[in-house]
Amino acid sequence: MAPGLEALMGELVLGPALDARRLAALCEQHAVSAPDAAALAESLERLKVYRELVRGNLREAMQLSIPRSIERLGPLFDEYFDRFLSERGPRTHYLRDVTPELLEFCEPLWRSDARVPHYLPDLARHESLHIEVSALPALQRGPLAAPLALERGVDFSEAVRLVSYRYAVHELPDAEDDRRAPSERPISLLVYRSPEHDVRYLELTPLASSIVLRLLAGDELGRALQAAAAQAGVPLTESVLSGAASLLADLAERGVIRGAAEPRPG
Repeated sequence: MAPGLEALMGELVLGPALDARRLAALCEQHAVSAPDAAALAESLERLKVYRELVRGNLREAMQLSIPRSIERLGPLFDEYFDRFLSERGPRTHYLRDVTPELLEFCEPLWRSDARVPHYLPDLARHESLHIEVSALPALQRGPLAAPLALERGVDFSEAVRLVSYRYAVHELPDAEDDRRAPSERPISLLVYRSPEHDVRYLELTPLASSIVLRLLAGDELGRALQAAAAQAGVPLTESVLSGAASLLADLAERGVIRGAAEPRPG
């Protein structure tokens, strides 16, 4: 397809509603040849159907990803959906990745829009994360491939995400027609895909979250424990070490970690 026609088709699908006047203007803007412009004009009704099919597929993918958020936004969602399509548009070839792109675009706008509930960005991100994690490969349950060691990092499953929320959106009911607001408190949540292929959630204490964050970043276990304790302002006591050992054993049982990471070269 010629570059001008390709760009025109993108605008036809993602831009404002289509009519004969807009189609003619776009053909002129993109230097579409007269024969091609005439052919497009004759196909106006079919182009409208194509436009609605594409936009419908995109909206359906979002409806499957963030149904409670869409329900709570009501007509506001369509306003932001149209704005996302016209101002940015999807850059991915995969429908499952369109919602994260929408949220990346909308989150700063939502936070400054008084019509949007304060907790909505957290809820939408939480809902979308379920689809993201469920598509990732999970570990099989079993013994650790290599025992954990203070001088080595920890090898995590790919299907793990550590997120922080301002609101306890993970406690909200699954019912789409529920309208209650979540409590406002800092939340650190480990989201993972279990060996049984279920997406599960584990709320972490600030200290546990700090340890896991550092391990996910590739720190050695001993260094991660020291840095997390220092950040929390607590001494690295036997009690703290015992709690960290219990946390890591629990994560291994859940299929979140597979054992010690390979030593770094050099």
